[in-house]
Amino acid sequence: MNFADLVQSETTTYLSSVTKTKRKALGQFFTPVSIASHMGDMSQFYGEKVRILDPGAGSGILSASVIDALSKKGVKRFEIDFYENDVSILPVLESNVQKIKEGLSLKEMILEFNIVRGNFIAENQFAWTGLLPTEKYDVVICNPPYKKIGKDSLEANLMSDIVYGQPNLYFLFMAMGAKLLKDGGEFIYIVPRSFSSGLYFSAFRRWFLSEMRITNIHLFASRAAVGGSQDSILQETVILRAIKSNAPQQSIEITESIGACCNETISRFFVDYRTCVKADRNSFLYFPTSRQDAVTLDFVNSWTATLPELGFRMKTGQLVDFRERKWMSQTPDADTIPLLWPFNLSGARIRFPIQVSGKPQYLRDTSSTKRLQMNRGSYLLLKRFTSKEEKRRLQCALLFEDDLSEYESISAENHLNYILKETGRITQEELFGLFVLLNSSYLDRYFRVLSGSTQVNATEVNAIPFPEIEVIRALGERALQYKTLDESACDQIIQNQFLRLQITEAV
Repeated sequence: MNFADLVQSETTTYLSSVTKTKRKALGQFFTPVSIASHMGDMSQFYGEKVRILDPGAGSGILSASVIDALSKKGVKRFEIDFYENDVSILPVLESNVQKIKEGLSLKEMILEFNIVRGNFIAENQFAWTGLLPTEKYDVVICNPPYKKIGKDSLEANLMSDIVYGQPNLYFLFMAMGAKLLKDGGEFIYIVPRSFSSGLYFSAFRRWFLSEMRITNIHLFASRAAVGGSQDSILQETVILRAIKSNAPQQSIEITESIGACCNETISRFFVDYRTCVKADRNSFLYFPTSRQDAVTLDFVNSWTATLPELGFRMKTGQLVDFRERKWMSQTPDADTIPLLWPFNLSGARIRFPIQVSGKPQYLRDTSSTKRLQMNRGSYLLLKRFTSKEEKRRLQCALLFEDDLSEYESISAENHLNYILKETGRITQEELFGLFVLLNSSYLDRYFRVLSGSTQVNATEVNAIPFPEIEVIRALGERALQYKTLDESACDQIIQNQFLRLQITEAV
């Protein structure tokens, strides 16, 4: 039996005595042995002595796995610092580490270890601020706690330079682990992929991607594979291997497994580093699952504008239904305006009204509801949430100014996003051009690669690339000649337009 299997056996016994509720309160999710072993095997460290950091040690399975891997590569001496603040798991950790130490001694190998019974972030606060030396470890391996914390929490205050909005412990563990590595040290983490995009993580991404060079990304085709039988994982999860370095990195190896046995990969390929890591103010990190994903990323990222730069902006519907019930009405009268919901999207257009139980289609037009209104006009509307099983993430529909001509204003429920022109009226060509782009397989695939979430976040859409306005208008002119604008038609319009551009540029 290797050390990881030994720890897994002890972990299973421990889990039978602890409730999921308690583990969830701690943000604690245990790593299945198959995934832990894969993470250990990702280490490419060579040498006779290695210093390892295990910041969220739990029962010690990740350190056991990296010991299993490195003991086969000639490492004779292991020095490991474990951090764990859950007093209930500490006896299990201490017992497991002692057994590993004894097992290594039989192989004439040495394990020196230190178990820190405290807060990993707080214990290393002076290293983060630079008051103490930070280059300590050759390898950091971690399954960090996944738990939202307050903006005024100790951890958020200590690392305030990379915190924006609602912080989560897992990305603070990522940053501190990277900070404590030696130059050239290895970073091996299993984390939710939510840090890869979105405004809340932008300061962290900029810092992390300036310090680290990602070499490997492992994806899971199923969320259930990560949680094993003990835990339910709602976030999409990835394994990252990175090196602490500022030297250029040429490519990233991407693998994907359909189950918890990471070695049973369904895809393995290399992509250009710049395809996955975009060096701009957003510092988005992309996780393509195929070469076609990578081609789409390069195509869309060649566009040089954003919606705000073009004079447009995506916004989120103003009305949160449970807060505004007193202003909503099931029936129209002289003092009501349309209230649009996601169910009003039908094909590429808006159908109004539609009778849905518990979903009033009208809003009272009073001075108190002006904050919930927008001027009647032409808009492109998108569903803010879709289900994991739906074919498209970006689901949009056209609303023309004349569609609701009897009203001066309308309102949109909070599960809808809408695109408007910030100054002046949006032209028909602009509206149809934006529709072609967002209803195409290109931007839908791009958004899926960028965001593992089923939420279409307005901040992200406002940050992703779009072509120049002349190209958008040209796409709209082509679209006006089509009777049906399904995904296939939108793809064909884009292909024809950019093929024409390529020919013109060549000439």
